[in-house]
Amino acid sequence: MGLKIRAIALALALAAPGAAQAGLEFCNQTGANASVAIGYKGSGGWVSEGWWNVDAGACKTVISRDLDLSHYYWRAESTDLSWSHANYMFCTTDEAFTIVGDEDCAARGYDREGFNELEMTGYTSFTMNLTNEGDGRTGNLNGGGRDPEENIVYPDENPAQYDSAASDVVIDPVGTHGEPYSITGILSHCDVLDNGIQCTILADGWIYVADSYSPTPLPMLEDLLNAGENRAIQISGDLMDYAGQQANVTIREYSFGNPDAYSVERGLMQGWWTSVDDASYELVIYGSMFEEYYSGNPDLAAFMFYQWGCDSAFDGQIAFQLVSWDGNEQRCASIEYVDDASMSIWVAGTMKPLRFRRAN
Repeated sequence: MGLKIRAIALALALAAPGAAQAGLEFCNQTGANASVAIGYKGSGGWVSEGWWNVDAGACKTVISRDLDLSHYYWRAESTDLSWSHANYMFCTTDEAFTIVGDEDCAARGYDREGFNELEMTGYTSFTMNLTNEGDGRTGNLNGGGRDPEENIVYPDENPAQYDSAASDVVIDPVGTHGEPYSITGILSHCDVLDNGIQCTILADGWIYVADSYSPTPLPMLEDLLNAGENRAIQISGDLMDYAGQQANVTIREYSFGNPDAYSVERGLMQGWWTSVDDASYELVIYGSMFEEYYSGNPDLAAFMFYQWGCDSAFDGQIAFQLVSWDGNEQRCASIEYVDDASMSIWVAGTMKPLRFRRAN
């Protein structure tokens, strides 16, 4: 990181909560350009993000949604000024970053630096003013800090293709975490796990999974979680690894598309169903996940890829091919009918349809 000359102590003028247009904003009231990073506790653990460049005399919004955490943390850097920071330690790097986790920074190739705390209880928006009034000395010292123009991406120079809080996040460069990819498919659903979020996207017979334990920024996954189930979507990112029919990926950009020809059936099939012919056989459909229960015991979940017909069967009918994580599921079924109360599906190669009534 280089030697940081403590030329000017930090003087903070904290504006009234309503002064910020939305979320968390930094205003640079010095005569030098600065760069800002933030830290916070997300559902997947501690997260640090940066850098946002804030020109002298300008303001930059780094979180554009209402603030929903009690504490945020920040760090500011400049070639001309150097601020004091507390011992709230986060991982950072000289380039644009989103880093999940605040431990083992050096082992993961990052620096470990101090951040200052912001107590935000009761605030939904806040403006932080950076000033150079600390000890009365002037700045313009050379060689001490990070060049705010070097190796830093302005968030608004390469905007992501979504309009959300995640648009403030600076994304890792293409190919950082694996082979670049781009797909068009269906966002099945997102799950809130013990310590994070996992989202599942279906495309071309593959199950794509992105979660907050990987380098996908948590705010982006939160946006996908809030978007709901079975959304037509185009995503791009890096393919990290795959096994069976599951590919583990990062998401760099996404955009939602228009509903496809199967959207009505997808919507009607959501929920818990009980077999008309065998009460011990139940079916749960959530997003595009198809999970069978026998006497209350779940079988391996599969995912529904909607299509017209099943190879040589059910020509002209809306059907779905089941695909499991391990790739062993091969069943295909047509949708005979579905409404708010009942449903009938016919698995190719069987003698009669499976009839269900809604249980929820």
